[in-house]
Amino acid sequence: MKRFQLAFLFLIFLPTLASAQLFKESAEPDSNQSVVYIGSYDWGACVEKFVVNVGHQISPQVIRAKDFEISRVLYPKNAGIGVTKGSLSVTDAFCSDSMGRQIPSPSNFITIITDVHPKAEHSNPFVSITLGSFRSYYGYKIENEKLDISVKNIKAFVSKNVSKFKIQTFSCIVPASDEEKENPKYKEENLTISYASYIPNTSDSESQKIPLILWFHGLKEGGSNIYDVLMGVKANALADEQIQSYFKDGVAILAPQSKSSWLESNEKGIGGVRYWTPVDKNAPVDKIKKPLEKFLSKILVTEDKPKKEKIPFAAESFYTEPIKALLDEFIAEHPNIDTKRIYVGGCSAGGYMTMNMLIKYPEVFAAAFPICEYYLDSKITDGQIKELAKKPLWFTYALNDGTVNSQKNSIATIERLKAAGAEKLHVSEFRNVVDKSGLYLSDRSASPKDESYGLPYEYDGHESWIYLFNDQCMDGETKLFSWLSEQKNP
Repeated sequence: MKRFQLAFLFLIFLPTLASAQLFKESAEPDSNQSVVYIGSYDWGACVEKFVVNVGHQISPQVIRAKDFEISRVLYPKNAGIGVTKGSLSVTDAFCSDSMGRQIPSPSNFITIITDVHPKAEHSNPFVSITLGSFRSYYGYKIENEKLDISVKNIKAFVSKNVSKFKIQTFSCIVPASDEEKENPKYKEENLTISYASYIPNTSDSESQKIPLILWFHGLKEGGSNIYDVLMGVKANALADEQIQSYFKDGVAILAPQSKSSWLESNEKGIGGVRYWTPVDKNAPVDKIKKPLEKFLSKILVTEDKPKKEKIPFAAESFYTEPIKALLDEFIAEHPNIDTKRIYVGGCSAGGYMTMNMLIKYPEVFAAAFPICEYYLDSKITDGQIKELAKKPLWFTYALNDGTVNSQKNSIATIERLKAAGAEKLHVSEFRNVVDKSGLYLSDRSASPKDESYGLPYEYDGHESWIYLFNDQCMDGETKLFSWLSEQKNP
């Protein structure tokens, strides 16, 4: 596989630097440059601080946070003139060494701390909707008129937890349907998938086997910025010590990115455009047909003939076989991965993809953990439920999810799995999604006399993956990742 070459996008005028990995573990800015530190949080990527080399010594006594202005700038791909898109809130500034550690003496380096909070404005370094002619990342301009400071060039972006992931691409030919094969005008479709991977610092020998988690991102993290997959929902936490410690020798991570969405199905409509899987064309008919068939079966004596199940329309993802091919190649390139301990998980649209892959390849995965999954229960056949009931499964969702209807997805499927005799089923059900760290409050300006004083920040009910990455998913006394580490195929 070829290393994914990602152009360095933040330089203001000429892109004089390039990096295969956008994020570094550490970096020191040269004169008239800055290093941007970015953290991965429950709400996504967030700029934490800037370490600036102003090119001459500055006294600590003259530095005031309020004198700094940091503009966020959107740049076209092929030009140096950008458009300002808001400014960051500065909370502190001080003299430091080149790594951002505060010092009491004059220095060429100034560290500027920015606001870190779910409501912090303009703190996300990634462009949420990337247009073809613009870059996927913002640039930054740091100014202080009183100290005659103006720094535009960025040396590097630092995120220690994200830098441990390797960024690559996988290319394949999309399998053609029988109908497409019969069409003389059909042309093969090539697909390139970007992915991030992590291998623990354990022996590469085949005798020391390690498990693998195949992780699927949600709808917003699809596209062309692979770092959205890691930082959009804090999926990089899978490689952090807290989760890795549940596995004796650690666990490998494979996190691919869809160009559109995992919800894109194999079924095509007018103009060859693929349907997205939430569509349920049969729902109005089935609402009448299924209860009627059930009633008639009770009052009529019919010959008991086995029926072949019909696969629901637009149920299977277009990415199913390409992802399986990627998984096979990744395992082949890492022979120390234990093929009996391959786990699959994902959130939202990635929860759909988790169910999709488990339904298609039940023998491959030792366990699955979908979060706020978007696989309509009405699209899972009775035969598929019987097979799923044999697998270790852990569902996570919030009851106030306003994006994915838990009743029509997770809850309905869980009830059918229980009825089918599922004995390896676990559920983490939450009323809502709130900060449990005590660090982020709903109203930061509230005083003790206000009703909102001290209340934790509440996230959107769809974001129940926050509990997963904070290792807070439990069923009774059992923790999800502890349970996961014990699952193994025969």
